[in-house]
Amino acid sequence: MFAENGIEVDFEALERVLQNADVLTIGFALFPQRLLVDTRTDGGERPMVAVVAPVSTVQERFRWLGRRRPALGAPRAFSYFLWPHTVRRLVEQDALATLRNRLAASAEDGDAMLAEALETVAGLEREATVSAIRGREPWHTIWEMDARA
Repeated sequence: MFAENGIEVDFEALERVLQNADVLTIGFALFPQRLLVDTRTDGGERPMVAVVAPVSTVQERFRWLGRRRPALGAPRAFSYFLWPHTVRRLVEQDALATLRNRLAASAEDGDAMLAEALETVAGLEREATVSAIRGREPWHTIWEMDARA
């Protein structure tokens, strides 16, 4: 749905996802990496928060998780969504508060893990923005700088 200021986020639906997902992957508009949060724990396994490369299918992500966290098996509730705004807005709106609280409840440094990953994706977004402005790959400038300047 669109609003006056662009795409409107359904925060009620987002809240349900954040409450129920075992594994959650968030995509962003300006760069390909994903924020992956695996809230599952089992004895020695802690929650996992990571910035990861994109994959082609959900089955590929399941295999990826299986290699990294074999003791946990397949997730029961896997969700993916594309955040349509900036990482800064995601943080400022505290849109992931429920997820942060879930992580903090299951690991002493759970909220710090999420904060660190959000800093990483904010840096990726800054780099992508600078690349777009300068016309670096994969972006192209509309106007070329005059070589005589």
